[in-house]
Amino acid sequence: MELWKQEIALGNQVFQQGDHLTALQHYQNASDRARQLLDCWFDTEAAISALVVSGLNHAETQCRLGEFEAAIETYATLSLDLRRFQNSFAPSNPIVMLVSESLLRIKREFLTLTQTYAYDILKLRSTKAL
Repeated sequence: MELWKQEIALGNQVFQQGDHLTALQHYQNASDRARQLLDCWFDTEAAISALVVSGLNHAETQCRLGEFEAAIETYATLSLDLRRFQNSFAPSNPIVMLVSESLLRIKREFLTLTQTYAYDILKLRSTKAL
């Protein structure tokens, strides 16, 4: 978990400095690390949170760079990974509820970002159609 924290901290630092490309790499590294932790970390709630934070930071950074389709893919992959993880437990397991709450958070963040960048997304789609 310490390596994940380091990657997130570095990503946040360079993001605030406006270096979104470097931040994107740190957030990707953090996401990769969180995926590794998900199945084996003793604190499942912390591992789920790490994966969600990494993915949301990654998607936000992609939007800042104008990589809207990649951001949508990041959201989709994050949701799919969490659903697969959730399905590995009995419905009565408390982890299922934790994942459900995380999926709702991801959905809310996705809706917020698509509203924030709606004009840019539509503009991108219209230029691709030409």
